[in-house]
Amino acid sequence: MTIHPALAKLEASLSDTTDVYINRGIDAEGYIAGLVSDIRAHICEPFPVSATVMEPGFPDAAPGSIVSGLCIAHRAGYWLVYSVERDRFYCFWGHDPENLGAHGIFGSPLSCWSA
Repeated sequence: MTIHPALAKLEASLSDTTDVYINRGIDAEGYIAGLVSDIRAHICEPFPVSATVMEPGFPDAAPGSIVSGLCIAHRAGYWLVYSVERDRFYCFWGHDPENLGAHGIFGSPLSCWSA
């Protein structure tokens, strides 16, 4: 059985905690383990999605433009997306897959999922 390349990239990136914000007084190890577990519980077969860039935008995409990628994990209103061409994870929000917003959240999958 072969794993989809976007899911392989996700799995390889789940140990990257460099951009995850953890409040003072929180058990960092437990918090990270919870994020990893929650992402794995919501992994889906990758499918293409797009979102309208909202404020504050991205370094290479202004508000009003469109960013696209493969949805690799999803729960109600929350979409973890991997852009193959930009080699970047995004967080999209919205309940209608035809009308999603991208509010400037990108980085490691753990950082995106915790946003």
